Order: sequence, then structure tokens, then C-alpha cells
Amino acid sequence: MYCVRLRSTAKLLSWLLLYILPTAFYAAVGYNGTPASFVLSYTLVLLATFTLYELGYIFNDTFAIRRESKPSKRLNENETTYFFSHMWRIIATRVLIAALCLFALSFYTSILPIGIAILTMCGLFAIYNHWRNKYNVFLYIWLVFSRYVPFMLLCEHNWRDFLLLFLSYPLLIGIERFSMPAYRWPLMRKLIPDEPSKARFRMWYYAIALILISAALYYAGQPLILLIPFGILFLYRFIRYQFFG
Repeated sequence: MYCVRLRSTAKLLSWLLLYILPTAFYAAVGYNGTPASFVLSYTLVLLATFTLYELGYIFNDTFAIRRESKPSKRLNENETTYFFSHMWRIIATRVLIAALCLFALSFYTSILPIGIAILTMCGLFAIYNHWRNKYNVFLYIWLVFSRYVPFMLLCEHNWRDFLLLFLSYPLLIGIERFSMPAYRWPLMRKLIPDEPSKARFRMWYYAIALILISAALYYAGQPLILLIPFGILFLYRFIRYQFFG
């Protein structure tokens, strides 16, 4: 993930803020065990989920790009050759890691709903990799959200927590997906006319989200502490926009 897709400390920080922060925060909201058991359980779900999610990216970078006229190549020739030479070992290793993580997790909680969520995520990624046209953007938002859901199944959560997690990033990236240069949808030509304008759009997304969600939580009598991830993400996007463009 780091060598092929992130490639920098700045993007690693972004990944931590956009994925680890909201999933850890909202999963912890309804967790009833000890802090130590939460950290262990969260880590096991993270390893099981992302090990298989990255496998979807590997298939995207090796098989799916063959059906694109202008593919985004992340792997060089040596990396691609290595994958096809060791494909079944790579698949088996990742499946084994995920299975062992779920087995270890079974000593702390029921793994059936988490396992179903992870399998659903894999199924969505398989569909996404085979559906290569402008309309797969409608699936992308749910594919992204599917890698957030397993953490919420560590204990019982209500719709509020799922909604906040969905708004924290999956909705944003889902909207952005309609602005991809190859398939820029008409509405996105106004909201995000070009790639540099994404930084401004992201900042305003979190600014508006903070205002609307805080009003909704206050009206519903819900704790405003639930806004913490949005506050941090707004600050992050504001700094990125103001100082890095």
C-alpha cells in the first residue's frame, strides 16, 4: 500500500486521519470492553479487512486495467511479473492472514457479522474490478464504505454511528469520484472543475458537515463529542488548502 499507492509520509498521514481516526473513534463509541481488548480487537479487524482490501487493489492493478483504454498503471513491469509468477501464493497468504486474524478475534467477540461484512467488501471489489465504465462511480462509494463497516460490528451500534462514519469520508470520496478527469460528470464540472480545486472542495465539505451535524446533534440531544473526527479533518483540510494548495 505504501510503496505503490501512498509513496509519501504526507499521504500516509492522510490515510491515518481519513481511515484510522474515524473507524477507531466511532467503533470505540459503543464498545463495552476494556481499552486493551478494544485495541487488540480493532487491530485484528484492521489486518483482516485491509489485507483483503489490498488484494482487490492488486487485482485492479493487474487484471482490471487490461479492460481500460487509458489505464492508471501503478505497478512497474518487474512488479507485475512478480505478481503473475507468485499469484496463488500471494492470494493464499493474504486469505490465511485474514482467517487467522478472525480466528483470534473469535475469542473476544462474535466474528460472524464481521466475517460477512468482509466477504461483502470482497464481493463489491470483485464487481468493481469487472465493471469498467463511467457508471461504476455509483458503486465506488459503497465499496469504500464497506471497508469502514467491519469495525462497527465489534459491538452494537445504532444508525447514528454508521451515518457519522459514512459522512466522515466515504461520502466525500464518493462525490469526488464523479470528478475523475476521464469521466467528469456535468455537475462536477462546477463543483470540482479541475484537480487543484479538490483541496478547496474538501475543506468546504468538512466545514459544512461540521455546521450541519453539530446542529443535528444539538437538536437531537446527542453528545457533541461525536464531532471530534470532523473537527480534526476540517482542521487538516483547512491547513492543506491554505498552505499547500
